[in-house]
Amino acid sequence: MTVAESRPSDFAELYGVWMRIRNKMNIMENLPRDFGIDDPLKLSEIHAIQAIGSTKENNNRIIAEILGITPSAASQMVAKLARRGLVKKVRGLRNDKEVSLELTEKGRTAFRCHEKTHADVYKRIAAGVGTLKKEELEVISRVFSAMESVYDQQIRDLSANKKVSGTERSE
Repeated sequence: MTVAESRPSDFAELYGVWMRIRNKMNIMENLPRDFGIDDPLKLSEIHAIQAIGSTKENNNRIIAEILGITPSAASQMVAKLARRGLVKKVRGLRNDKEVSLELTEKGRTAFRCHEKTHADVYKRIAAGVGTLKKEELEVISRVFSAMESVYDQQIRDLSANKKVSGTERSE
């Protein structure tokens, strides 16, 4: 039986499956691909484009929240995408200090191509899973929420430790 055919029998095995999926997603993250433009994009880049394209009123902070990254990381990503002609910054929709983000025509092309890719992946996963009962969806949602909460706390803890160890080194 292959890894893909095995069914976890307890939570530890389920977590092992999640870790394998996460590792495979990390590999995919670094493999640029074509999204209908002459400029291959990494997953983090196309997901930033997706967040910008699907959120009407946005800014770096909102995009950071959607992507689960820091505002600084979002700002760096947006700047990189702007340099590549995929995103533009627009000032003054609400006030002169507020900077909103919009996709360029090139960015909209990549966005539409990615939407098609997502739809295909979703269909393939849904076909592999089959119909889920409401209760099953609730359990899966609870598991994902718990995992996100634990990882959020670990990020906060590691960030706090980094600041502490950084100040210890500078003393």
